[in-house]
Amino acid sequence: MNKNLKNMIIIFIGFFFLSLFSNTLSPFITTIKATYKVSNDLIAILPSVVYCASFIMSILGAKLMIDLGLKKSLRLGFIFAILASLTILFSKSFYVLLVGYFLSGLAVGMGSLILNTYISMLPKDYQKFSLANACFGLGGILIQPIDRFVLRNQIGFSYTYIMHIVTVCLFLLLTLKLDSIPIEKNESENTGTFSILKNPMVLLLSISIFFYVGAEISTTNWTGNFLEKYYGLSKAEVPNILLGFWILFTLGRALGDKFLDKVGQLKFLSISPLISIIGIFVILSGKTELQAITGVAIIGITISLIYPAIQGYIIQHVSKKDIPSASSIIAIFNNLGATFLTYLIGFAGGMKITYVFMIQIFFYAYIILVSVKYLIFNPKNIKA
Repeated sequence: MNKNLKNMIIIFIGFFFLSLFSNTLSPFITTIKATYKVSNDLIAILPSVVYCASFIMSILGAKLMIDLGLKKSLRLGFIFAILASLTILFSKSFYVLLVGYFLSGLAVGMGSLILNTYISMLPKDYQKFSLANACFGLGGILIQPIDRFVLRNQIGFSYTYIMHIVTVCLFLLLTLKLDSIPIEKNESENTGTFSILKNPMVLLLSISIFFYVGAEISTTNWTGNFLEKYYGLSKAEVPNILLGFWILFTLGRALGDKFLDKVGQLKFLSISPLISIIGIFVILSGKTELQAITGVAIIGITISLIYPAIQGYIIQHVSKKDIPSASSIIAIFNNLGATFLTYLIGFAGGMKITYVFMIQIFFYAYIILVSVKYLIFNPKNIKA
C-alpha cells in the first residue's frame, strides 16, 4: 500500500475513535447529575471543564509536538484518553469525575491537533480535510445509539468508557504502522506559534474558524428547542429532523474534497454561507414541518464544507515549515469559538431563541466578506 494512503487511513481511524470518545458526554449529562446528586449550577461546569482543557492543550500541544515529534505526541494524546476513561470509570466523587473529564479535554485537544497536523503534512493529494471531518462526524452519529442503549438498559454510564479504552488501545497499536513525519524548524519558532498571525490571511481566516464553530455548535444545540417552541413539533419528531441534519452534514463532508478541488475553496466560501443564511430565513419565516425540514436541510448541506474549506485553504497557502503553527492556530481558534461563543449564544438564546439564528447571520456574513476579499485580491500563494 502507498505509504501516504496508509498514513491517511490511520489518521481517519484516529478521527473516528476520538469522536466516539469526545461525543460520549453530552447524552449522559442528566444521568451524571442524578447519579452524583449535584445541582444544575454544578453540572453546568462539566462541559466547560472539557472545553477549557481542550483549549489549554491546543496551545501546549504546539510546543509538545515540536519537542516530541508528531508520532509520540499523537500517542500521548490518546494515552490521556485512556487515563481519562479509567478515572471516569472508577470515580466515586463528582470532583474526581471532573478530573476525569478534564483529562478527556486534554485528550481531545491533543488528539485533534496532532491528527489535523499529521494530515496537513501529507502531500496535497492526501490532505482530505473534508473526509477527515466526516470521519469525526460519523463517530458523533454512531455514539448516539450506543449511549441510548446504555441508558435504556440502565447500565452505568461510566461502563461506556470500557469501550473507549479498547478502541484507543487498538489505535495505539495502529500507530506503530504510522510513518513519522519530521517537523521542519524555522527561525520563527523562538517567537512562538502566534507569530504566524502576523500573516493577515491566517488571522482573518482563523477568525472565520472562530465564528463558524460558534454557528455550528449553536445550530446543533438550539435547533431542537426552536422547532419545539416555534413549530410546535413534539419531542419525538425533533430528533428525526436533527438526524436528517447530521446525515446531510456528514454526507456533505464525506463527498466534499473532490467538490472543493473542482469549485475552489474561496469560491465555495463566498457562496455557501449565503445559502446557509437563506436556510435560516426559511426556518425563521416558516410555519409548517416541511419548511422546518427544508431549512434544516439547507443549513446542514451548505455548512458541512465550510470548516474543511477554511482549514484546507490556510494549510495549503502557508509554507511547509509554518504548517504546524497554522494547524495549532486553527485548533486554538476552534476551541475559542466552542468555549466562548457557545456561552454567548446560549445567553442570547435564553433571552429569545430567534437571536441564536440572527447572530449566525453575522458570523456567515463575515466569512463571505473575507472569502470575497481573498478571491478578488488573492495574494501571492506561498507553498512548499
